[in-house]
Amino acid sequence: MDEKAEIAPVNLYPRSTDGLESATTAYEDEIRMKKRRKRLAYIAAFAVFQTVVILVFALVVMRVRSPEVEIDTAEVVGLIGGPSSHYNMTIAAQLKIKNKNFGDYKYERTAMNISHGGVTVGDGLILKGKADARDTETMLVTARVSSVVALSGETSSGILVLESKAALRGKVHLMKMWGMHFPMMKKRKVAEMNCVMGINLNSRVVQDMDCDD
Repeated sequence: MDEKAEIAPVNLYPRSTDGLESATTAYEDEIRMKKRRKRLAYIAAFAVFQTVVILVFALVVMRVRSPEVEIDTAEVVGLIGGPSSHYNMTIAAQLKIKNKNFGDYKYERTAMNISHGGVTVGDGLILKGKADARDTETMLVTARVSSVVALSGETSSGILVLESKAALRGKVHLMKMWGMHFPMMKKRKVAEMNCVMGINLNSRVVQDMDCDD
């Protein structure tokens, strides 16, 4: 009995996967490289942003300037005297303290000196207080002003020129806005006031108020 032998076909050209694996690996490497570059770009952008924020914080928030203080309004009470004579009066002055810092300004008690022609003729007491961050504080100061010396000829027009000076000494507390207090974040600053006012001895009103910025 003849049997026909079945011979399995022989693959003379076997399929190779080396090229496909190599292409897949190269593609994956390229994807990983793109992701790595994207992460590096994000890190660099964040570093630049953080640097800008720090610079703005240092130049704006952490910058400490001396507050400004001046006489806003003043009123004469109980004036006795007149042109070419000695005088006695009380001046009620409303002071304005402007704090442009990003922290509270706490100042100590000091005196407001009033002079005429270089001679001290009166003073008032400025009590210790606080000007809030980025705010303006007002206070009322009364000063007793008198002179037993006859006025000079410059008052012949009926205008008494008085100069008022004060120096507020205190500290700017920068970190209070975050509810924290650090000694190194307190900066000493002096707010100086230099105002000149003209008092009309006839109408007994303050006029020509001028304060240095």
